[in-house]
Amino acid sequence: MSGVRSRRVARSFLIALALCAWCGWVSGFHHSMTPALAAWSASLAGVVGIDLLMWRGGHGGRLGLPRRPAAAAWPPPGRESRVLRGIWPWLVLVLVVVVWEVLGIDTGPHQAHLTVSALALAFRPFDAALLLAWILVGLGYGAARAAAPEATPGQAGRMRRPEVSAGAVAVLGPHPGPAPALLLPDNRAAGVAFWAGLTVVCVLVEVASRRSGGRLATAEEFVRLVSGPPAANALFVVAWAYAGWHLFAH
Repeated sequence: MSGVRSRRVARSFLIALALCAWCGWVSGFHHSMTPALAAWSASLAGVVGIDLLMWRGGHGGRLGLPRRPAAAAWPPPGRESRVLRGIWPWLVLVLVVVVWEVLGIDTGPHQAHLTVSALALAFRPFDAALLLAWILVGLGYGAARAAAPEATPGQAGRMRRPEVSAGAVAVLGPHPGPAPALLLPDNRAAGVAFWAGLTVVCVLVEVASRRSGGRLATAEEFVRLVSGPPAANALFVVAWAYAGWHLFAH
């Protein structure tokens, strides 16, 4: 068992190293150029291909990556009326991102734009990290959907009537605005600190959710909850693909 585990750790390390190297190399291409479009298209094709293999594996198909279905759908039985209590940390994080991006878009022409796309253009390491995050989000979303548990008829009926609505946030690029920034500091380091801090907070929320005994939804459970309806699933996929094209190819 120890030998198998060591091989898995070594394989995971090599995959992570190769992925980081790919993102670092791609970040050197100037956006809106053919090489950047080609590199992003290759990244997109890789993520979609792996997601399809995970989906086939989760549904018993051949030539698929093994993916065990989740034991049960979230929320646990008896807590259907407490959905908002279980997902409020993730909703707050989404709201914070939306507010930050909106305020960043309103930045004046002589101030540093702190939207995620502007910082990616300003700092190559940030661009590489953002591409890595975009790829991991795509893979994580595919893994979450592939592991969706089989629903009973009663559960399926409840899933078709979600208690919360889902939306997709399109990440907008920087452009000069007629007014100065409303509340954001004129300092790109503050923008980098915000996004880095947001990542740390997401990790902490995930850890707290895993230790809550089902009271809080994990990121995977939250994704499956809000993307259950086919229309929401399609909307999230399109928004993710568009955000990648806008951030790394346009």
